[in-house]
Amino acid sequence: MNYFLVGFYFSLFSIGMLIGLVIITKNRKSLAYTFFGLYNLITAWGFLISFLLFSGLIIQYPHFFRTAAPLHYLWGPLSYLFVRNLLSADNRFYKTDLLHFIPFVIHFVELMPFFLSSAEIKVILLKGMLADGNRFGVYEGLLTSYWHGFLKFTQMLIYNIFQWKLLIRFNKIKNQSFKKSNQTIIDWVTFFNTSSLIMIFIVQYHRIFLSKGGSSIVSIADITFYIYYLLIWYYLLYKPELLNAIKLSHVVPEKEVDSRKSSTLRLRKNIEYETIIRKLETYMQANQPFLVEDLNVAGVSSNIYIPEQKISKAIKYKFGINFPEYVNQYRIAFIEENIKSNPNWNTYTIEGMAFSAGFNSRNAFYTAFRKIKGTTPSIYFKSK
Repeated sequence: MNYFLVGFYFSLFSIGMLIGLVIITKNRKSLAYTFFGLYNLITAWGFLISFLLFSGLIIQYPHFFRTAAPLHYLWGPLSYLFVRNLLSADNRFYKTDLLHFIPFVIHFVELMPFFLSSAEIKVILLKGMLADGNRFGVYEGLLTSYWHGFLKFTQMLIYNIFQWKLLIRFNKIKNQSFKKSNQTIIDWVTFFNTSSLIMIFIVQYHRIFLSKGGSSIVSIADITFYIYYLLIWYYLLYKPELLNAIKLSHVVPEKEVDSRKSSTLRLRKNIEYETIIRKLETYMQANQPFLVEDLNVAGVSSNIYIPEQKISKAIKYKFGINFPEYVNQYRIAFIEENIKSNPNWNTYTIEGMAFSAGFNSRNAFYTAFRKIKGTTPSIYFKSK
């Protein structure tokens, strides 16, 4: 028995289980981190099975054998759903998301006859596999472990490509303030995607070209897999704020309200409205739809898939204003930001600034500005 390897597997199981449970229990309201917590728990369970195999304890607990096999078809879907929900501030699970779990269900059903078989049958199979020393030649349903492993990592590669597309689209956001305030999330997803991609390529290259079965105790693919998860876990411990369901940070131009009203709003906090506002703010800051003159609540509703009435109610609940006033706050904040950061704006007239920010007339701009800032644009910007 290789005691170092046995201890190493048990350590990986313990760390993965601890991190997975911490992520889920501390972030129960975050769907993104629920997916990521499950991702870690599934990996930890795989390390537990490896611990039982290499320690020989699997003979005493044969019913554990192969229980991790179908779960590994969830690696790709869970990592993708984690990145998608993290970058979109979307805290919903859609009916179509169930399609991601079809490979897991198929493989689970495929292994049902084995799961329901007696301990004696499983022990005979285990002893034959351990004596042969070939972990990958054992059939798991219609295919061997080798081919199921190939399919799982190919699936992970496909999902990784989708994750990169999500990150690239997020990085195309023109609002630099929004991106800067969310740099921690961008760095985290970039590291997660990059390390996953490198791991997948090395594992698949080894699987295809260097080893088709093999009898070595630990392969290059195994070592790469271990290093990948150790790096992920180290990154999480290095930046512990990531364990606390870090969300997209918004620079929201809120209208000032008196302290009594603000206190009442906090006491009346509504989870549904808070979720809507989070998704709305992400859309507004990432896509800057307020730069379009005729933006209305119907247009926003069709893009974020939330009913118009709920959007209006959420804005009223959170800020005490209506939708046009909410949009005008973004427009004025856009003007202020460009005056500070874009030298070209120093040559703009007041009207030029107004039209560039999405106002459809000079009067509309002056009315909105006076209502929000309490003075005219000319006086306000001269004092800056």
